[in-house]
Amino acid sequence: MKFKLLKAAMAGATLLVTGFAHAGLITNLDGLNGLTADYTKATVGNLTGIPGGGSSFNEADFGTSGDASKDSASFKLSVAGLTAFTGDNKFQYLFESGGSGNGIGIYYNADNEISFSQRTGRRINTISLDVTSLMGQNFDIVASISMDDNLMRMFIGENIFAEQALITGSNDWDGSNGGAFGKNNSSLVSGNGTGRAFASGELSGFAYYHDTVVDVPEPTTLAIFALGIMGLAARKFKKQS
Repeated sequence: MKFKLLKAAMAGATLLVTGFAHAGLITNLDGLNGLTADYTKATVGNLTGIPGGGSSFNEADFGTSGDASKDSASFKLSVAGLTAFTGDNKFQYLFESGGSGNGIGIYYNADNEISFSQRTGRRINTISLDVTSLMGQNFDIVASISMDDNLMRMFIGENIFAEQALITGSNDWDGSNGGAFGKNNSSLVSGNGTGRAFASGELSGFAYYHDTVVDVPEPTTLAIFALGIMGLAARKFKKQS
């Protein structure tokens, strides 16, 4: 009985963590793995078959009115057997979607970094993380755009993470030209046409989660939940004694 109470309290805390948002879902990496993606693509190529039609999330209808790319979003890609960057091109694209001056992309660069970029007009906002320590390994990349707190975040594997503010005034992360997984779509994010298909490992899957933000819970939030669990358990134990 005592174990059941503690388990229920922990489940309630998990729901609070994953559901605290005024519009979408806030979760962590483990929580994302338990969700059903709104769109998936298993093989490299242009994005096709997006709900609502077209080849861009800008045109999709995921049960919300208006433009899907003005909501929060998370993207997950799986990389196997990463190798050092080779070739004359500056970028190798893992994912890109954009057009009409706006766009987002995830790409591998000549410094052996994986970058997550947001472009609005001529302004480019980029998170770049060194992945030299992951050579030869298999890992997931999760990139997240949060319209609730205007932050973009990127998680690589279990231990590499960074976040920064979105470009001021941006409320559209996608554009209208379409998107691609594992190849260059329009070089919109780099803006110089030097991006090419990813050739430094294998890509085994792409997933899009509409109106979903992946975040790391703040220590203070975790402390509050922990105190709540302890209080519930103490109250029950006192009644039983």
